[in-house]
This record gives sequence, C-alpha cells and structure tokens, in this order.
Amino acid sequence: MKISLNWLKEFVSINIEPEKIDEILTSLGIEVEKIMRVGEKFDKFVIGKVIKCEVVAGSDHLHYCEVRVGEDVYSVVCGAPNVGEGQMIVLGMVGAVVPQNGMVLERRKIRGVVSNGMICSRFELGLDDDHSGIWVLPDDATEGLSLADYLGLNDVIFEISVTPNRGDCLSHLGIAREIAAYYDLPVHKPVVNLKENEENNKDINQFVKVEIKDPEKNPRYVARLVRNVQIGPSPDWIKKRLEDVGLRSINNVVDATNIVLMELNQPLHAFDFDKIRDNKIIVRTAKDGEKFITLDGKERTLDSNMLMICDTDKPIAIAGVMGGENSEITNSTRNVLIESAYFNPSSIRRTSKKLGIQSDASYRFERGVDIDNLIYSADRAAQLIADLSGGEIVGGYVDAYPLKMEKPMINLNLNKTEKIIGIHIPKDKILDILRRLNFAIIDESPNSEFITVRPPSYRNDIELEIDVIEEIARVFGYDNIIPQFVSTIDFSNGDIPKELQVPELRKVIRNFFIGRGFNEILTQNMIDPKSAAFFQGKLVEIANPLGEELSIMRPSMVPSMLKTVANNIRFGNNDLRLFEVAKTFLADSGNSKFIPNISELEHISI
Repeated sequence: MKISLNWLKEFVSINIEPEKIDEILTSLGIEVEKIMRVGEKFDKFVIGKVIKCEVVAGSDHLHYCEVRVGEDVYSVVCGAPNVGEGQMIVLGMVGAVVPQNGMVLERRKIRGVVSNGMICSRFELGLDDDHSGIWVLPDDATEGLSLADYLGLNDVIFEISVTPNRGDCLSHLGIAREIAAYYDLPVHKPVVNLKENEENNKDINQFVKVEIKDPEKNPRYVARLVRNVQIGPSPDWIKKRLEDVGLRSINNVVDATNIVLMELNQPLHAFDFDKIRDNKIIVRTAKDGEKFITLDGKERTLDSNMLMICDTDKPIAIAGVMGGENSEITNSTRNVLIESAYFNPSSIRRTSKKLGIQSDASYRFERGVDIDNLIYSADRAAQLIADLSGGEIVGGYVDAYPLKMEKPMINLNLNKTEKIIGIHIPKDKILDILRRLNFAIIDESPNSEFITVRPPSYRNDIELEIDVIEEIARVFGYDNIIPQFVSTIDFSNGDIPKELQVPELRKVIRNFFIGRGFNEILTQNMIDPKSAAFFQGKLVEIANPLGEELSIMRPSMVPSMLKTVANNIRFGNNDLRLFEVAKTFLADSGNSKFIPNISELEHISI
C-alpha cells in the first residue's frame, strides 16, 4: 500500500525527514518497503528564461540561446521551431536524465557552439505526446523553480507492507495514528460540514429502506443519499492524489469514495439510486447457482454462502467484494446512494477466494474495518460528492444495526506485564502509552496491580491480555528494553549449592547464555557408532534402534554440536553462538546388551 507524505501531514502535524518516518514505522512493526520521491525523475530540470536567441551560422533550424536561471546563464543549442527570446521554458541541465528516452544530457559542441543542456518539450518530459516544439510556459512562471515544484510533484510516497492483523493501518488515518502515538501528538480527521437539503422536512428514511437478512455476515449497514449530481471528471488535485497512491481516476463520484478509502480505511460503494428497484436495499445470501455480472463485465456463479446486496428484484453487488454492472455509476447518473457497511471478515475472505476476486474493498474487509466509523465515512463521502458534482445531500442517514458489536474489556496484570516484557515500566507510563493508543481506561485503581481497558473500535486484532502487553512493548520501544541478566551464582569454590536443584541450575545457565546473545539448540540423545568411537568408556548401545545412525546413547555433546555447526555453515550461516544443556550417557558396569547401571551426566556444550 502507498502512503503520501503530504496527505499524511493533513492528519498529524509532523516535520521530519522521510527516513525518520521509515525508522519510526519499522520500530512500530510496520515495514516500509520503499521510499519514492514523486518528482525524482525531474531532477535537474528547472524553469528558465530565454534572454537571447539567434540562428546558428550555417544552419536553417538551429538556434543559439542563452537561458537565465536565477543568477546563472547557460548557453544552449535548440532545434525547435517555436523557440524565441523572452520565453519561459524548462531547461534540462547537464546530468539530467530525459524521462522520454532515458538519455543523460551532456555538455557538447553542436556546429562549433557549446550546448549546456536542452530546452524541453512536453513529449521529452514524458507529460504527453506533444512534440511539435518546446514547452512554452506562462510569463508568470517562477524563474529558477524546479520543474517538480512547478508541477506540484514535491511529495514523498511510502510503500508499506502491513501484516494481516493490522488492517487498521491500511489508510492515511491508520498510519497517522501510529506516528501520533509515537510522538504523543493529536490526530486531525477531515472536518465534515454537511449542507443537507431536508426537502420539506423529509429525510433519507422516507426515500430509502434497508433490510438485513443475515446479521452475522452484515452486522451494520449505513446509507447516505446525494441527489441531482453531475457526473464528470474529477479536478486535477483529486486525480493526482489518487494517482500518487496507485489508484486510477474514474469520475468525480467514484473518486470521492476512493479518497475516503485511502483516508479512513472504509471501503464504500456508490450505487445509481434510480436503478434500485423500490428504493430498497436487501442484504441476503445468494442462491446456489445464481448468476451475476460484476463491474468488470464478467459473469459470476454464486453459492448460498456468498453475501449479496440486492433490491427487491435482483442482486446489485457482491457484498464487500465488487459492485454490479446493473447499478454502476454512469454519465447519466443523477442520484447516488452511498453504502458504508461492516461485513464479516471470514465471509468476505471465503467469497473473494472462491470467485478469484481481490479488490481494494475486499482486501480491507477481510482484515476487518472500524464498525464505529461507518457514519462518519458516509458523511465524508457525501460531502465530497456534493462538492465535486454539485449534488444535494438528502437529510439524515439510514443506520441498520441489528447485531451490536462492542470491544471486550481486558484486565491487564502489571506484574505479568513486567515478567513478559522483561523490565519494569512504571504504571503511569503504561497508562500514558495506552491512552496514546486510544485505549479506554475503565479502571486504574491506584493500589491495584490490575488495569482494566477496552481497545479502540478499529483494533480488531486486540482481544487478549497478551495483545495489550505487546502494544505496550511496541510503543515503549523494543530498543529501550535492555536485557536483564539473571543474578549469577558463585561457583568459585568448586561447589554447587545443595539447594540449587538441577532444573533451577538449567534455567540459570539458559538465561545466562541467552542474555548474552547465544541461541539454544536441542539435539538427539543418540548418535552413530562412528562418532561414538572417538570417546573412551563403556558405550550404551540401544537394543532396538531406529537406525544405525541413532544406535548409541551419546557419551559426549561434541558430535551433536559439530553436526549442528556443520549444517549451519553448509547453508551459509557462519555467525554462530550456540549452546546446549543436556545429558550424556556411559555404562558403569555390565555389557552393551544388558546394562544394569548407566551414568547420566549433565553437560554444557558451547
């Protein structure tokens, strides 16, 4: 998923370098796969003014030009027929890479005249197919400005990878919440000021009805209505915003729903309201073998486990996956019904997989959306659609909510938290972290070792106490959790304290080595005769071995450790710090076939 830095800054006030944002998100468990500067391809292209233009001697089309960029003047040879003195132009400087063909501009002589760059056409800049001449800019273009800034391409795009449990981070709001929690900053959601047309005190509930027949699959469905829209292209700022995050502009109504998707992580669907029979939405499961044509023009065969959005006559969308041709927004659409719903993640996952469709909507519904964000998302979309299309928002909204959902209260044991994280974090610090993560603090009795909290509605991954502990550790910072070595035991006199039993001693040894960066290995107690032959003493032979390679109880830890080291080196892992605490075996008396006494000794192999 792609996140725009400029867009992100509308949600949280930050002024930090992209590399720092990368570092912060990585520390919080969100992987940044790539950082892309939108205007990077226009590096070394600047706005200049042609202050001199003369025909090159002996040529019928080449011109010698002097281009001023701030205080510097560059000599350039140009072959375009429309170049002239006084023009504002785009100068590609020496070292620039021409977007259209990848050519690196160099200083060179043309007809005995030194040319320091190139005056560019829109075609050469990769902006369109116009190669009739150079791109002449308006007279008020700012001399010396970079082309990227002139085009408004000064954004930075983060390509991030979100784990399946963190569906709440699949939007600018979600990433803003993470950064805000890290810096303890407020989050600013878009302000929604609806201008509702109540049309003689009527509201949407007099126009639209919603019936949910399967609340388990669809606990909540919110609808908004915008009338008298004019379908057309979106303004450039909408197109650019969507393009920067990898989405294609469709029209002003569909683009509005996609803006909300990328802002708030709420998939929406826009229906042509006039194509909905009896103005009624019915949410039901499909009939086995039922046919439906989706927006991509493909006919789908449905089954009775698939949730559908229907009117009183027919299906009009596959819930949470894709809309249908029979209700899509077209140039003739005048009235738009906005769907903002919560669908069961498992249901959407099964439907999406069976039909072979993964849309931006299904990708988010599969991970769970914020059921408490539906009305706000519908309002935001209605406002955008009205602003972009000139439509009128019908008063009110439909909110069908047959199956109430509430996050569980979770009791957090502070002593357990300290034991799992490994260090003591003061109670007030834990409370601060939880508040920054928008947990509701239900009970924080001063003298109690328990805190009762409720996770925010958008955190569908938090259900247990251990989930809360993980959140505390994540925001506190794993780098701030310093390994605490266990107290060592003084063996300097050669004696092990009698009160220290073998299990306790094993634990002390394991903690000692793990705390110093070693990895513990566990190997078989049996080895092969060839490896055992290197060691003195009476070997313990197994009467019914699984195989010859496991026929001798090991007299030493060395063969097992060497085999593990060799296997690691074979696969290219040369940086090894290994240890094992285990037993070795030797016969005290008897023969190898019948042994009454076996010595079992505890050893450490490093």
